[in-house]
Amino acid sequence: MLNISEEQAQRSVVSGPSLMPLLDVMLLLLIFFLLASVFVQPTLEVDLPDAEHSEPEPPQNDLLTISVSSDGDVFINKQFVPLEQLQGRVEAAVAEDPEVAVMVRADEQSAFRYFVNVMDAVKGAGVVQLTIETEPGPGGVNP
Repeated sequence: MLNISEEQAQRSVVSGPSLMPLLDVMLLLLIFFLLASVFVQPTLEVDLPDAEHSEPEPPQNDLLTISVSSDGDVFINKQFVPLEQLQGRVEAAVAEDPEVAVMVRADEQSAFRYFVNVMDAVKGAGVVQLTIETEPGPGGVNP
């Protein structure tokens, strides 16, 4: 009889639900959100001006997005770049791919001189494909 009681003492009774399925689901959710965050395209939030005759943006694989904030700060793909270095950075991108497309996004509250400085640097770098991003206006043709 001592053997039976020793076996019973070694066995432990688990009470309550198992947490393993919950841990599996949590791990899958973590993996999903980590992978989903990798594919998000970085952009800087700017308040774009309206344009009645704006066209939909064509999909570009190698699109260089240059954003101008309302206080005149310049960003390339969400990375701050001093205006003095902008032309050099764009020239490096053009040297890598001569057909690189550049999209300029300027906040509607930014001073026009910031936009002109960015356009001058982009054109000076030799960019061929240049797009200015706007929001469709009330009578715009954007679908």
